[in-house]
Amino acid sequence: MYLKTLRRSPAAFRCSIIAGTALALAGLAALSLATSSRADWQSDLRDQLLHEQNCEVLFLSDLEERVVEGQPAVFVRAHCSDQRAFDASRTDGATRFRLQVCDKHMTAC
Repeated sequence: MYLKTLRRSPAAFRCSIIAGTALALAGLAALSLATSSRADWQSDLRDQLLHEQNCEVLFLSDLEERVVEGQPAVFVRAHCSDQRAFDASRTDGATRFRLQVCDKHMTAC
């Protein structure tokens, strides 16, 4: 009896395969969009720091992404190859980052 409940008609099996594939593709599309969005702001930040502060970014830390007044916002610390660090924030994807120099002895800028 248990085995009979596990058996499905070929049509039901195909429908479940199609539904599972569609769900997986939707998840990949969302992940791809989030990844490309993250890559865009990171590239913008690296370019801005290089041109405005002569900072070659080695790594980013203290990352926080959230929505502020319906707009995506990014708050992050950028660490330069020459040991400087900047707190950067952007609350509108169309604007430049607001940069604040971090003192070497400060844990927060």
